Amino acid sequence: MTTPSSQQVTPTGNDELRNGDIAYFMTTKRHIAYIREIVGKEDYADVRNVMIMGGGRTSVHVAEGKPDFYNIKIIEQNEERCHRLNEILEDSDIRIIQGDGRDTTLLLDEGLSDMHAFCALTPETETNILACLAAKRMGVRKTVALVDNTDYISMAEKLDIGTIINKKMIAAGRIYQMMLDADAHNVKCLTIASADVAEVVVQEGSVACAKPVSELRLPSGVTLGGYVRGEDQGALIYGNTTLQPGDRVVVFCKSGLIKQMDHYFSKKSGGLHLF
Repeated sequence: MTTPSSQQVTPTGNDELRNGDIAYFMTTKRHIAYIREIVGKEDYADVRNVMIMGGGRTSVHVAEGKPDFYNIKIIEQNEERCHRLNEILEDSDIRIIQGDGRDTTLLLDEGLSDMHAFCALTPETETNILACLAAKRMGVRKTVALVDNTDYISMAEKLDIGTIINKKMIAAGRIYQMMLDADAHNVKCLTIASADVAEVVVQEGSVACAKPVSELRLPSGVTLGGYVRGEDQGALIYGNTTLQPGDRVVVFCKSGLIKQMDHYFSKKSGGLHLF
């Protein structure tokens, strides 16, 4: 990993993660099992059985885009909405249950203890947080909460309720992605840090592939984590690394700096015009 500023810093064997650190791993598919092993999740069962609390549009999008091997149960309190969900989701692996998702007896009767994941996607932030906490206590390892109220995000993270989804953050990431001239496949606004992460493809003729990373003079607050070249060649980025067109690079940066990445990764920047 490199921390570009006025001086390039490269990783050493003495670098250590600290309690509370958020770590992002960049890997090719063949090393996913290894990543799961080193973070202590090698024994986690693959997600197949999923329970969703709330039958709104977000739940519908999740159900419609599910992998074929997913079995999904949607708990929805409104009877009319349940009928509508049955009309929209004509999939034998999706079951619609009418009931109150806050009723733990109902959830247990519907097999919550056998679920690999629980998603609380109701419009009520507090309900979603409490539901995920309850699911955790009942042995569900993977929980996802929709938290629309940004004031609750920090608190929700501290409660360790699982993955936090915030529509505003997702929308901001998509807007940033569309605004960039660089070829950015994914842009994510980190919910508990004033930072963004993006997957950017190095374009032919861009500044990023003109010289080694240490000579690019990247802004303070920007870090290039690693790259994937071709189908499966992944590597860390050091100061002497020279990127090539087509490389997929993970960029971490403080909020407000993502647009500056155009200068380095867009072909409009012109690889010979370093400053």
